[in-house]
This record gives sequence, C-alpha cells and structure tokens, in this order.
Amino acid sequence: MLIAEFARATGLSRDTIRFYVRKGLLLPAVGRSGTNRYQDFDDEQVERALLIREAQALGFTLREISALSDEYARGDLTMARQAELMRERLAAVDEQAARLARLRRYFADKLAWLDAGAIGAAPAFSTGGGACRPASRRRARSNRDAA
Repeated sequence: MLIAEFARATGLSRDTIRFYVRKGLLLPAVGRSGTNRYQDFDDEQVERALLIREAQALGFTLREISALSDEYARGDLTMARQAELMRERLAAVDEQAARLARLRRYFADKLAWLDAGAIGAAPAFSTGGGACRPASRRRARSNRDAA
C-alpha cells in the first residue's frame, strides 16, 4: 500500500510516516515507477506502526523504541528483559503519581484556603517532597491586614 493508504490504516500523518522511515522505525519496500520512487508498505509495517504508537503512549521515546526494536530483531528481548523494562516503567509511573498527588493536595488546600476567605497562612507548593507548607508569617499577616 502507498503512503496515503498506510496513513489511513495507521492514523499517522504522512509527515510522521516519513519521519519514522527516516529514523529507520518503518522499513517500506522502495519501488520505481518511471523516474518516481515510491514506498510500498505492507501489513507488517502497519502492525509495526501501531506498536510504535502504543509504545509511545506507554511513555517510551522514539530512541528507546528504536533500541528495543533492535533488541527484538537480535532476539535479545527476553522475558527477563521485558520484565525489567516494565519494572522501570512502573517505577516512573509511581514517581509521576506521587508528584501528581502532591500537586492535587496543593490545589485542594489552596482552594479550601480561598473558599475560607484567604485568612491565615496561604498554602505554598513545595517541590521538596512535602505537599504543602504554610507561607511565611509575614505573608499571613499581610493577608489578614488586607481582609
């Protein structure tokens, strides 16, 4: 199938397909029609493109996908290696979930503070692992003075 049909089959734009081909992630057959070279994609390339999209959705970069593809082609992508990759991804997701939980606590605390009339120390976001910490006393006094 030519690039237009391949784009419809995969949901990828032509530019994305061309980029993946340049990076070696997709390997279409190259044919000739007169002086025009064309790329012919088969069902295997469709599956590969869908796998690339899925891997990206799971947080893998194109560089990582390319390296994993090479590992797979060499037969080095063992179940142990796959488990190692999943453990790494799970740890990254856990870290992201913790960051999002801190962010959510901050927004909830800040909203509660605002709904209560912004009296007292305003919650402040802490990037050091704690969710929120009170603002300085001087800021708390100035907030009360403004009310």
